[in-house]
Formats: sequence, structure tokens, C-alpha cells
Amino acid sequence: LPDRQDTHQFVITFDIDAGPQYRLGHITFRNNHAVTNAKALRNLFPIKDGDIFARATIVKGLKNLRYAYGEFGYINFTPVPATTFDDEKKLGFLEIDVDEGKQFYVGSIDIVGADAQVLNDLALKPGQIYNVRLVELFLRKHLPGADVNDLNILHRLLNERDGTVALTFNFRSNPD
Repeated sequence: LPDRQDTHQFVITFDIDAGPQYRLGHITFRNNHAVTNAKALRNLFPIKDGDIFARATIVKGLKNLRYAYGEFGYINFTPVPATTFDDEKKLGFLEIDVDEGKQFYVGSIDIVGADAQVLNDLALKPGQIYNVRLVELFLRKHLPGADVNDLNILHRLLNERDGTVALTFNFRSNPD
């Protein structure tokens, strides 16, 4: 193309072969002992059997799965996906090996930067099974926009041997 103010403009053409398009055959789970309802686990994935196999929907499903296990105290839960393909039928199959880890109970709860009375709004008490949803609801009420995974706001100290977690909420405006 002609130069415009010495910019050296070019036209480039690419031929892209995206390859064959695969659809989801099915999703299965193994080693899921705490949550044995495979249908409930499957419903956490926003992709139906037969839909185009899309990485983003699989990632969303894995996040949903992790969150669901977090509601039952499985803080160290790790899903390990394995994918196989049927090239003739253009299907992808996902098997998720569930590494639940240990179930954690709340050992203690502390707060800095706010009156301890604020903890009365937390529907989680020492001795109960840790529940990420209850922590998130508490943070949403008192720190809108806060992320339950933000270590500047929520510090979780795990005691693997005892299966307990000590929670410290940091409500200071400048956490550093």
C-alpha cells in the first residue's frame, strides 16, 4: 500500500485451517466421595452434551465445581480434567478426577480494622464446616466488590493435621 507519513502500510493475507470442530460427548467424574450425585456435579458445567466443545465453558464448570466443594469445607479441592477424543464422530469426552483433599472446619475467626461486632453478621462460627459461600456473603455485605480470594482481605491459615482453618478478615482501608 502507499506510504502514509512514512508508516509503511502493508496488506497481509493469512490462510487459517481451524481443523475439525468437536462437540462434547459427555462429562464423567471419578473419586468424588463427598458429593456422589454425578448429575448435580454435571449441572455445574454450562455446556450440554452435544454442544460445541469450548474451553471457556469447561473452565467455568471447573470453577463452579471448585466453589461447590468449597461450600462443603474442601478448601484444597482440585479437579483434574482429562480429555479424550473420538476423531470419527468428532466428539470430546471429559473425565474429571476429583481430588477432594481434607474437609476443613473453622478453628477461629478474627477481624482487624473493624469492631468485632461486625462478625455477628457472619453466618459461620468456630466448629462449623468452612463454607466459602457464607464468607462471600459476609464480604459482599461489608466490603462490596471484595473477592473472597483476596489475601489482603481474607487470610486463611490452614492446620492440615487438625483439619481446621483460622480466618482473619482485614477491614483496614490500606491493608499494607
